[in-house]
Amino acid sequence: MSASQDKKTRSQQRAEGTERRQVAAQKKAAEDRKSRIKWISGSIAVIVLIAAILLGNSSLFYRQKALKVNDETYSVAEVNYFYNVAYQNFYSSYGSYASAFGLDTSKPMDEQEYTMSDEYDTWADYFLGEAKKSMTEITALSKAAEDEGMTLSEDDMEEIDEQIASIAEYAKSAGYTSASKYMEAIYGRGTNEKLVREMMAKSMLASNYAQEKQASFTYTADEIKEEYANHANEYDLFNLRYYLVAAETKQATDADGHETEAPTEATMAAAKETADKIAEASKDAESFAAAVAELGEPTDAVDEDGNPTGETTPAEPTVVENSQGSNLSYYGFADWAFDDAREAGDVGVVEEEGSGYYVVLFEGRDTNDYNTVDVRHILVQVTDTDEDGEISDEEKAAAEQTMADIQAKWEAGEQTEEAFAALAEEYSQDHGSHHNGGLYEHVYKGQMVTEFNDFCFDESRKPGDVGLVYNESTGYHLIYFVGENVPYCDYLGDQQLRSEDYSAWKEEYMADFEAEELRAIRYVG
Repeated sequence: MSASQDKKTRSQQRAEGTERRQVAAQKKAAEDRKSRIKWISGSIAVIVLIAAILLGNSSLFYRQKALKVNDETYSVAEVNYFYNVAYQNFYSSYGSYASAFGLDTSKPMDEQEYTMSDEYDTWADYFLGEAKKSMTEITALSKAAEDEGMTLSEDDMEEIDEQIASIAEYAKSAGYTSASKYMEAIYGRGTNEKLVREMMAKSMLASNYAQEKQASFTYTADEIKEEYANHANEYDLFNLRYYLVAAETKQATDADGHETEAPTEATMAAAKETADKIAEASKDAESFAAAVAELGEPTDAVDEDGNPTGETTPAEPTVVENSQGSNLSYYGFADWAFDDAREAGDVGVVEEEGSGYYVVLFEGRDTNDYNTVDVRHILVQVTDTDEDGEISDEEKAAAEQTMADIQAKWEAGEQTEEAFAALAEEYSQDHGSHHNGGLYEHVYKGQMVTEFNDFCFDESRKPGDVGLVYNESTGYHLIYFVGENVPYCDYLGDQQLRSEDYSAWKEEYMADFEAEELRAIRYVG
């Protein structure tokens, strides 16, 4: 090999070696780069996972905006608050009957079909819908209040403080480490004491504005009386007795070929014949009861546990005492009872289509023309201090002594209405009235517990009278009788007008307010 050839060969080898080293280096670099990408990707995934866990367990997650009402936005936590308030309101109204509406409180709301209307698919949709309605109204009314310069008073703020303190007590008794933890449990994830306080304040401001708006309307005496007259069948109180003579049912086949059980013309005629006989024998409550017992269908007797005893008891009429007409409007005999010509002692037989015939003894109608009263009171509750579920003599005696001390302060003082109001603000445990000196206006018959009611409507009662009454459910009441107010019928007519006018105003005002769901709404509930 020539020198030149040797030189050429060495040069080629160096070039090839360089290329191989470059390729190897590039390959290694690519592998390193790939490894770094994997590591970085894995690290990012871990960081994202950790962030998601931390975010999901922190208030930051629930600060995301979930709902917008015009220019005001609400976080997931704030919507959760109103969502759970809607749920609690529903449950407090229906309680153990919730299952009758198809709600199983032990299961997730979004897994249960809502069957009460076609408006919502699930119970979660329903409670969210209620929350949106409430938030839209509160947003609109609180804005109206702010536009007019309304703010919460010291009493309002004190009332919120008391509500928060009450929740804190429940939290402590339930074993929670803080009130906020308990609030999160009852009002939803992300809520805490600060948020609950803010939402309570916003709701109270809206409520105060609504009350002031309703109070701003004025009416003449004639307008009030006319309004009551238009609704007399709903508001008047009725006293009557009735018994349904049920017609015997027979099996039949309807037009679609389905087996049914229903009365026939013959069994309806037989029921009317029996009803007519009861009516003919009835002159008063005693004879009506006797006729029903003789001619009515006996009922199967049951023991205290509800088990049949094998015996029967004579039929009895249903007694209705001081019931508002609105409660009777669903009965087939309602129009008969509402007739202006009806007099005490009238007996009627009224058909209940597809069921039988009612026999009704009319005993009277109260037109609510008695005067309402204004009173102040101081409440001392009897506390179950040992939490055994029963009120002991010692616990009752403790409350009695507390009231005796308050009463002694009253008797040692000026004994004026203003002095009583001051004592109520300081000592009364009635959170609904102690901020305004224990005052209740336009109290009507049956509104208060029996002992309280009897004191207020004693015919001998005079302004300035003070009395102490005890009720097992509520506790000790020291009552100051302020005096009589307008007739109850006028109060009802006035309130009906205010309700109608306020509803009309609110509908018009809120037409410009609309709730818009934002992306984070899916985290509510």
